[in-house]
Amino acid sequence: MTSNDPSIIDALLAQWHLLCIAGIGGFILFSFSLTEHFNKSDEDKLNWTRYSIWFLFLFIGLPALGIIMVSVYVLNGDKLSAMLAFQVGLTSPAIIKALMSATANKMAKTSSNSGAGQ
Repeated sequence: MTSNDPSIIDALLAQWHLLCIAGIGGFILFSFSLTEHFNKSDEDKLNWTRYSIWFLFLFIGLPALGIIMVSVYVLNGDKLSAMLAFQVGLTSPAIIKALMSATANKMAKTSSNSGAGQ
């Protein structure tokens, strides 16, 4: 790298506002997950310890995933508007969350089917 090339940090700091907007999208997705939890019946809710761990994971993880995805776009040289950064920050963690949920459901179904045949 020559002295004229901007570093990765400089490139991200130049677009800090887009990273913040993507983080806000992740926090909104987190609030939807939180609302979903409180709308469950008491027997479907997690216990306090599991809920605390899940809360921290989602509180940090969802905005971080949105920020990481916008960082990839910024470092690639793509021009993002504020609305597109918000959209990426909101939907990227939602897609990953849906994939994780679908995988967990499939694994649970597979294990229950294999256990039933024994």
